[in-house]
Amino acid sequence: MIRSPLGLRLDPSRPVRDQVRDAATLGAKGVVIDAVGELAPNRLSETGRRELRHLLRSVEVSLIALNLPTRRPFDTIDQLDDRLKRADTAFALAFELGTSLVLARVGAIPAEGEPQARETFVGAVRELGRRADHRGVRLAIETGPDDGASVRALLDGLATNGLAASIDPTALTENGHDPVGVVRAAGPWVVHAYAAGTGRSTTALTATTRRSGLPSGSVDWEEYLGSLEEVNYRGYLTVWPDPNRDAGGQFKAVVERLKEF
Repeated sequence: MIRSPLGLRLDPSRPVRDQVRDAATLGAKGVVIDAVGELAPNRLSETGRRELRHLLRSVEVSLIALNLPTRRPFDTIDQLDDRLKRADTAFALAFELGTSLVLARVGAIPAEGEPQARETFVGAVRELGRRADHRGVRLAIETGPDDGASVRALLDGLATNGLAASIDPTALTENGHDPVGVVRAAGPWVVHAYAAGTGRSTTALTATTRRSGLPSGSVDWEEYLGSLEEVNYRGYLTVWPDPNRDAGGQFKAVVERLKEF
């Protein structure tokens, strides 16, 4: 049904270069890397950037996206300029490393009854999209706290090529939203999707609990994959393993599960 290649999101607490080689051995066609630690934009040297690009080419693994960790939503002006500048450096790094996508959690869209927070949020996301487009990349907003109609309305309203959506089915189900409905609603804005969701709580952007594999019972996965097909999605399906379990085993389990479809 789905013709998307499988990717693997790497664990930022482990050496990235070793994980890239392991991902290639597993058969992953791409990886998602966090812009933290030694790979933070202000720490990764020009030599380090060249070496990482060379490694990816040598093992024939693509860089699907660079993830920009966010500790706070973008609905407050407190230190907003600093956070925008940090995002801008991640956009530049992503382009230099050879990917056109940056993933980030920007927080829930404030309700219309919160005009100040909503204005700040929409303005910040608009600015993020402008800066991403200027750098030649797109910021894919990770779904979770909002339903499909809200995500679509936000992206349609801002109407910039610098923004897009990344589908996280587990985060959506944990927040009471149907991933299939979100995919169909977001439609052409969907540029990235997880085969296994993060399992993060939407109340804490820095939470690290993740649910691996294709969780049975919580999502109709055949319908989920079908919805991606309906919107003509041809990007990667990224597996995000539980860091407390063997990543290789989890990736293989997803491969076997997908064979059922």
